[in-house]
Amino acid sequence: MITGFNTDVDYEGRVFHVQTEDKGLSNPVVESLVYTAGEIISSHKASYGDLLKSPDYNEAELARRMEIQHQAIIREIMSGRFDPDGPRPFGYNIVTNRSLDEVALEFLSREVGLEQIRLEMSEPMTFVEGTQPSLTLRVIAEASDRPVAEAKVTVKLISTREKPKQIFAGTTNADGRVEAAFEIPMMPGANTAILFQAEAAGNNAEIKQLVLKTEATASAPTEAPTEAPTS
Repeated sequence: MITGFNTDVDYEGRVFHVQTEDKGLSNPVVESLVYTAGEIISSHKASYGDLLKSPDYNEAELARRMEIQHQAIIREIMSGRFDPDGPRPFGYNIVTNRSLDEVALEFLSREVGLEQIRLEMSEPMTFVEGTQPSLTLRVIAEASDRPVAEAKVTVKLISTREKPKQIFAGTTNADGRVEAAFEIPMMPGANTAILFQAEAAGNNAEIKQLVLKTEATASAPTEAPTEAPTS
């Protein structure tokens, strides 16, 4: 059983407590309860039996579903669901110089759970010309530390001698991981670096690592590598 979520929400001076929990594998349900003044005023249940039957079942995906449901309940409260006068219209409390389209785009981004991401290597590595490294890369949501599935991950070779070249492309699994294997060619007379990039729902993250020379190329004159534009 996964530890649940508990959040106090202050709406117009009234405090609501939202509690979301997993009822356990014997009863695969995610339940959210809304309390105010010690009284339960709303409940929402969602089965995850489909996930439990899937070979891809893992606790990270279950936690993601729980968080999505929990945040949806919070948004309902903040939109005035339990207000005596009923839900407020979208944008009722917005004072801004931005256009309605810009405000709507930001709202929709929050609705689908977009947040900044970071890219991590499983362990520190040294990259050397003429080798074929293999490593695990992981994409993580910055604010919640949850894994990001289906993120696009690329590895590019950048140097002073050639245009940036993609040497690996893959997609993260449910745990936010992808196994990257690629070849680093010999690049005499040029400085070289590896650029790791991740993209998910319009957010980007990257890591840059210099490539070390072998003895055969270390004595050749070199220049600083040309950085690839983030895309």
